[in-house]
Amino acid sequence: MPYTSANPRAFAALMTFLNLEVNGDPTTEDTALYTWFDELIKISYDEAEGYCGQPLRTGNVNYQFYASKAQRGLEANHSWKFIPYNAGTTLTTLQWRENEFATYANYDAGNFAWNAEPYANYIIFRDKTNGQFKATLSTGYTDANMPYTILQGIAEMSALCYKQSPQGGNWFGLNSVSTGGAGQNVSNSLKTDIDWHKYFAQFVIPTV
Repeated sequence: MPYTSANPRAFAALMTFLNLEVNGDPTTEDTALYTWFDELIKISYDEAEGYCGQPLRTGNVNYQFYASKAQRGLEANHSWKFIPYNAGTTLTTLQWRENEFATYANYDAGNFAWNAEPYANYIIFRDKTNGQFKATLSTGYTDANMPYTILQGIAEMSALCYKQSPQGGNWFGLNSVSTGGAGQNVSNSLKTDIDWHKYFAQFVIPTV
């Protein structure tokens, strides 16, 4: 049975980068290697998302802000708030509460708009100058929609982890790598060699 990766395009990018072909009828050793590659891809995504400060894989985040901290708009009762997340981000719901002891309630859809730009997103709202907003955001990409620049970065990061792994007696040194040990060595390798940072430049956001 062919091996099925949890991240098919990232897996294919890694195999291409390493100049390896996937065995259509993998042996037990092949499957162990491919499973390890998937683990390296996951570790690389974790590290890249930490560097970027936002999810790159599909997920939901909550972003809270005070109405008083927003920028005033062109009209007196209009305001806009910069939303730092920009990796395939869309606004799911917007809620507002009067103070920290109040309960969030959905904000009138007619009083806000979502404005998406290539490198920045904004929520435009009106009729509120006080209180606190909570924006629920859908952000990140599925493997099928992952931008090529991210896939390239993940492939190079994973290849770095693979090439930095201890060499043992088994094929590609697989028998000398434990999950815990690989995680520790992987983190050190990725933090030491940061050439992969360039692939994620447009996705690095301010600390929020």
